[in-house]
Amino acid sequence: MNNLKITLVVIVVMAILAGIFFWIQSIRPPGTVKPVENPFIEQIETDIKQLKSKPDNAFCKDSYREIAYKINEFHKGKRFSTDPAVNDQEKKNLESNLYVTYAEKFIFQSKTFFCASQWNPDDLAFIQAEKNELKSSRLLVEGSPVDNEFTTLQTVLDKYAEIQSFISSCYSFDYSETDLSARFPIADVQNKIDRVNSLLGNKLENVFVNNCIRLHDELRKVPQVLFEKHVYYLDRKIDNWSGMYPNYNSQNDYFNNLYTPIKNEIEALDDVVYNVSNLDNEYNKLLIKWIADNANAYSYTYQ
Repeated sequence: MNNLKITLVVIVVMAILAGIFFWIQSIRPPGTVKPVENPFIEQIETDIKQLKSKPDNAFCKDSYREIAYKINEFHKGKRFSTDPAVNDQEKKNLESNLYVTYAEKFIFQSKTFFCASQWNPDDLAFIQAEKNELKSSRLLVEGSPVDNEFTTLQTVLDKYAEIQSFISSCYSFDYSETDLSARFPIADVQNKIDRVNSLLGNKLENVFVNNCIRLHDELRKVPQVLFEKHVYYLDRKIDNWSGMYPNYNSQNDYFNNLYTPIKNEIEALDDVVYNVSNLDNEYNKLLIKWIADNANAYSYTYQ
């Protein structure tokens, strides 16, 4: 009898335990509540992702402006949230994301441009203006990677502008004095040629600027340009003083005080390291022209 009671108790306990086990198994944790999605925020985020995937060989400021316009319009219409604080915060978040994404894309696009051999002046002007605008933005974090990259871009632009200005000064160089005491500024010209050689020998002093073929070509032409200006100065001076021997007391007076000083200037043409192919030809033409005046002076009968 006792054994029967014990058996019944065991059965009851087992049944209770089984019931508890199956009840526990039937309990499931509540599913994670999925936040309500905002289609306007999602649209802006999609647009920003598309901006990031734009090609690096073409600028995309128009796309940037369109997204910025959408953010402002959606914010005005309280599309991000009817709660003003949340609406403002979402706007700030999206603007910051857009700025960083576009700034990074602009930097990549600018460097792609700098890696090319042909530099369009209009593109250079755009890069300078866009860099200035992005640099002045309240969204820029000072000292951030983007800020440091802006400094790199400006270094390239400054070096390009420096070399372009130097080339322009060489091409526009002029010395028009023809007084007998005037002397062509050989030292200045030699300094310019030395600067050309230094730039070409040091990869234009900037790895990006060195890619610009036009700068290389224009720099290589500088010695020829300066040489031609030197020749032009001497030719005009010879013309200006040719036939002036009657104003001197004697052929010897003319020879010492007019012919020799100008002849020395002609000979100084070879003192500058122009390294041009037509130096000998131009030198000989000038010298022959001036020697002819000396021959006339020698034949002249002085009073």
